[in-house]
Amino acid sequence: MAILTEKVGITNEDLIKLRSMRPGEPIDLQVTTASTTKRVRTEFVGIDGTRSLIIKYPDESKWGGLGDAIFKDKSLIMRYILEDETGEIIAFKVNIVLVLTKPSHLIFTSFPLAIQSHDLRSEARSQTRIATKLSDSKLGEDICGAIVIDISVHGCRIKIDKKHLSSKLKSKEAINLEFTLSADNKVQLMGTIMNFKFDEVNFYCGVKFETKEDIVDQLLKNLMLPTI
Repeated sequence: MAILTEKVGITNEDLIKLRSMRPGEPIDLQVTTASTTKRVRTEFVGIDGTRSLIIKYPDESKWGGLGDAIFKDKSLIMRYILEDETGEIIAFKVNIVLVLTKPSHLIFTSFPLAIQSHDLRSEARSQTRIATKLSDSKLGEDICGAIVIDISVHGCRIKIDKKHLSSKLKSKEAINLEFTLSADNKVQLMGTIMNFKFDEVNFYCGVKFETKEDIVDQLLKNLMLPTI
């Protein structure tokens, strides 16, 4: 996939995007050898200020031997999906500073000097913090409360406190989202869970709306959000 927007130098916005990476999140690595270029996946471990990034060494039983591609002073390209707020693929080039084998097999890299980004969404979304109540579309049973963190007429992203989620949501699961506009005015939207991830505290879901656009559009107007 092409990277459409290239930035030179790290801005405060770039730092926020880099610091949005959470331990355990999947990271795509593009590594090169003398004869080929490989794309492998691993996990992000952590960030040390603006000095270095730390990732797990990819599983060679899955991706094959990588000793001729991952070693000190070798460069690689890292990509990850920043989905919570902006829906972007973030990519940057770094150099390997250190490869540890004990106590864990880890890679320490330099801090990126520039990042590139590609918007995953065909439309912008309004950033918000709207409370909603989730229920199972098929059974009609309540699931839990959630916060909508971005929304458009076609879909939204919701955040759920893990301690309020008694059972796991599944990809392609049909759900209802209920919005309370006033004591006697509630709007229910139907949606399908398209993707999800989590951190230590919250569970995040991307939801595609199945309700007609004009109904969602009216809800956004009632909530005084831009209809994009």
